[in-house]
Amino acid sequence: MADILTSPPPPENKVYFHSGSTPTYRLVTHTSAPITAIPTLDISQISSPDPSIRLSLAKELVSACSSCGFFYLTGHSLSPQLQTKTFDVMKRFFDLSIEEKMDVHVQKNPAIRGYEPRGETKLDPRTSGDIKESFTLGDCPLEPEQSYHLKTGHPPPPSLTRPQNIWPSSVPWFRAGIYEYYNAILPIAMQLVRLLALGMGVDEEGFVREFFEFPITGMRPLHYPPVEGEGDGEGNVGLGAHSDFSYLTLVLQTPSLSALEVLTPTGQWISVPALPNTLVCNVGQYLERQSNGRFLAAVHRVRNKSGEERYSLPFFLTMDHDADVEILVKDGEERKFEDFNVGDLYIRRVLAARGKHPTSIKYRDVLESEWKYDLLLG
Repeated sequence: MADILTSPPPPENKVYFHSGSTPTYRLVTHTSAPITAIPTLDISQISSPDPSIRLSLAKELVSACSSCGFFYLTGHSLSPQLQTKTFDVMKRFFDLSIEEKMDVHVQKNPAIRGYEPRGETKLDPRTSGDIKESFTLGDCPLEPEQSYHLKTGHPPPPSLTRPQNIWPSSVPWFRAGIYEYYNAILPIAMQLVRLLALGMGVDEEGFVREFFEFPITGMRPLHYPPVEGEGDGEGNVGLGAHSDFSYLTLVLQTPSLSALEVLTPTGQWISVPALPNTLVCNVGQYLERQSNGRFLAAVHRVRNKSGEERYSLPFFLTMDHDADVEILVKDGEERKFEDFNVGDLYIRRVLAARGKHPTSIKYRDVLESEWKYDLLLG
């Protein structure tokens, strides 16, 4: 769900990073007005029956996505009590012994889900490894907590198989607590999808039916210990510079800690402080592609120099794995991306990002053109 920054120093006016296994770059537009802070979108009236209010919100969202690709989200339905409870659940899990956490190590799961200890990932090869530990889960209609039957009116058919999660059996409170948050954040993400459709001038209901009936989702509880060092040194990064491989990402951060930084179009790293009862949202690469680059999947990183333990919980929303996406090219606009299949693109990024995982090793000699989403089923 993330792309990797390459190690060579970038030439002037370009920032290089990896898109899966393919080197790419982003132009630094020094002619743009400098951005010193990300915008805020208040969706407290998102369910208003007044269409003019929703249209105004949609325009604000489009502006935020096209200006820097990051924005604060307020007025959402996540209660402060649920946020506090979720952080408590995460802290309890990461306080478990390494032996307990390694029982659900990511390499035991073909879908590349589960626990990853500190230093196991390295999004920026100039570092010795990301200074964080994490646990990854995702969409799985076969798990009752994801309420497939409520969405469709019937249980999942036997033929329906999707990547499976892996859970620590000794601490059932972790699964229960994480799912309580999952089922609260997913509807908020879908509210933003509908608002984006409105802002892009496409039919909301048709857009959801075509691309978000059973979307790929991911959620990753993260623990960042404090790191030392000042400036832009490459050895003190909790999570290396990357852009998210998702459609939209919604992040809950430890309140009052500043660690997240975003690279602006003008080439400056700016801080994205955690604000009370506020989510941080950003554009992912699927949305950037679909919008033909109109919306920016901004490069960002984490450097926890607060001296305190930091926890965050990103929720990654992607389209249906079997959706075929046509690029929304405006009249007179140059096409920047080719049409794509969501699952085919997803598998290329996931396997490239976890090259030492057994699933990646298993298919190392298979032509990339033959990689399909079903490879994650084991």
